[in-house]
Amino acid sequence: MLKILSHFPMHLVYIFGILLNQENKITQLAISRFTNKSTRKIRNILRNNIDFDRLFLDVIHILNINLKNGYFVIDETVYSKPYSKDLKFISKLFSPANKSYTKGYKIVLLCWSNNEITLPISFKIWHKYLGKTQIELALDLIRYAQKLTDHKNLRFKFDAFYNKKLILRYLQINRISFVTRLEKSRNVLMKTQLIQLKSISFNRKVLKVFLPGVGKVWITKYKRKYYCSNVRPDYQKQLYQWYAERWTIECVFRFVKSELGFEDCQSVESIQNYNHVGYCFLVYALLVAMFPRVNTYEAKRRFCSSFVQTEVKIVPLVLQLCA
Repeated sequence: MLKILSHFPMHLVYIFGILLNQENKITQLAISRFTNKSTRKIRNILRNNIDFDRLFLDVIHILNINLKNGYFVIDETVYSKPYSKDLKFISKLFSPANKSYTKGYKIVLLCWSNNEITLPISFKIWHKYLGKTQIELALDLIRYAQKLTDHKNLRFKFDAFYNKKLILRYLQINRISFVTRLEKSRNVLMKTQLIQLKSISFNRKVLKVFLPGVGKVWITKYKRKYYCSNVRPDYQKQLYQWYAERWTIECVFRFVKSELGFEDCQSVESIQNYNHVGYCFLVYALLVAMFPRVNTYEAKRRFCSSFVQTEVKIVPLVLQLCA
């Protein structure tokens, strides 16, 4: 555990602050209490330009993972800041979790998984003033994954929001495997006839059709939902099983929000909020690396039980790890 943490000496103060925030206080206040440093000094940590993509890759190299032996998932979550008045570029967003509108950003995350462990790979922050759509950000993440894997053996899974022609056509042209869910109103070409999915009788079969603007794909209906892939499944339910594997990224979102104070950064500076989000994903990756055989909730409990006694002294430990 300490050996893994020693690879990240410049980031340990904030990493420990996130993990050892037992009282669920605002993260910066918790770190200040642990380190006996002012909250101003803690906030200055978040003003640095941090390359989180490189830090995520460091975790992957520590675990000696070959990214070609798994699949990638792209999804977004709401970074809610409903009471912020001074934070720049926040947008009014619909939060599926609360089924209501809130102010904040969208975090578009790229994860890698092999069904045993899941690791964040990269993320982008979206707001309506950015100049790029979420679809374009997702395409940037796909291209980044291509660079990491030399464009070989890529597999992507994403929900219905990302099944746009821009993404599916790009994946199809580059011979990248994908599985996604389609809306029932989506049109496909069957025997030279354009027809909506809801009008097709599947009879528990997988059908080969032409998806306009994309190309030949396999589709099926399972439990009233429609699933699509450019790889032929061996049986009907397998298409749904491939898609269901994207749930791994939802587990990442749930954990960072419930256990790591994902939305607790109270700064009004965009870079500090960006870095706080990045640190939360980095902490998730480190927990996976330190305790790969248990779930992240148990991993956090084991970490905290190792360092939390009656009082935590972070500074001597950080110095020890940096030595």
